[in-house]
Amino acid sequence: MTVELAWEREDNPVWDADKARIAASAPDGALGLDFADGAGLPGDWFVAKDAGAVVGFGFLDMTWGGDAEITLVVDSARQGAGVGTFVMDHLEQEARSRGINYVHNSVRDTHPQRDDVHDWLLVRGYKGNESDPTLRKHVGEAGSGRLPEPSTTAAPSGSRSQGEEESGDYVDVEAHRF
Repeated sequence: MTVELAWEREDNPVWDADKARIAASAPDGALGLDFADGAGLPGDWFVAKDAGAVVGFGFLDMTWGGDAEITLVVDSARQGAGVGTFVMDHLEQEARSRGINYVHNSVRDTHPQRDDVHDWLLVRGYKGNESDPTLRKHVGEAGSGRLPEPSTTAAPSGSRSQGEEESGDYVDVEAHRF
């Protein structure tokens, strides 16, 4: 059986019964979402629906330097069925369409499945380091005006250009100034 999920942006996002139901299905300590019923929500919110029923949601919130924090939550009864990947892919596409260079996500220390969620993000291209729980992924496209054009001159062997990290990832220094 093939499941057809629908993706919808919420024009005026509020905390509602569907979000509360899905958030309540998450393990204790997994989320830091604490909104009153009907409260307006910061950032851009989206829902994933299956046959009209909300089965997951995500939000995109702009942060300093033009990056965005993303968060996703999937109904626990639907985990392992591809809903999380669907939500993640759509959040990344939304960020890319806005010219966002990097998206980031942090897995709470109190999340009882922290290692599993962390590994799930790593498999999907997110990277981090031992001193920071935030995982980042480059979603910007070359030629979008946000990324530097490749240099036509080679750097001396063993040297690093501005923004190049030891891990080999490039951080656009200009895009992160404030």
